[in-house]
Amino acid sequence: MKKAYILLLAVLWVSSTYAQKSENFMSASIDGTEWKAEAKRLKIPIKGFRYLALAGFKVNPDEQLWVRLYYFEDELKPGTYPIESLEAMNKKGFQPKSGGKFWALVDYTEETKKMGHGFHDGESMEGTVTITSVTPTSVEGTFEATLQGVYYQKRALATATGTGLRANLERKLLTGAGAGMVVNGDPHDHDNSKKLKETDTIKITDGKFKVDWTKEDKP
Repeated sequence: MKKAYILLLAVLWVSSTYAQKSENFMSASIDGTEWKAEAKRLKIPIKGFRYLALAGFKVNPDEQLWVRLYYFEDELKPGTYPIESLEAMNKKGFQPKSGGKFWALVDYTEETKKMGHGFHDGESMEGTVTITSVTPTSVEGTFEATLQGVYYQKRALATATGTGLRANLERKLLTGAGAGMVVNGDPHDHDNSKKLKETDTIKITDGKFKVDWTKEDKP
């Protein structure tokens, strides 16, 4: 009961925080289908290293489109940067195509079976991200990407016992209220699921994003 009350308060707080209509967005054509959602951001400043994640979220069915930027300079600069594959980078000792100062990841996930029982994910593979405009509290850009398509399925035991069902409902509720970036730390984090052998390719074209967090940074 106490947990449900805390969750309700969190939803009410998030809803009031995002009550005003936001102009932040992320859009793209995903395998030929137009897609658009309000964009969220997570920026973590660490000495000598920066991480900026941008993402759009939808619920029922759940969909997430992420652009993650890693850079080893104090400021993000306009320019066109290659999209990396984490698998390929791992084999090369995490040496990005850009020479080590910047790399970008683009990822996608779509719920294919209700209540998190199946997902079709696109893992970052290749393409480009172009930063067209950037300030200390905003960023705009475009992207084109080819993703490695993979599939996840809820484990049989988890399906039979209903494991994670409540957590899934809570995640959907908070994501729908505007807290997608808070409750979804990684686009491929599917609890109690296994990756299947089936693979394909997901093509993302005409990707655009605009995120301004000036109001959030005001004291």
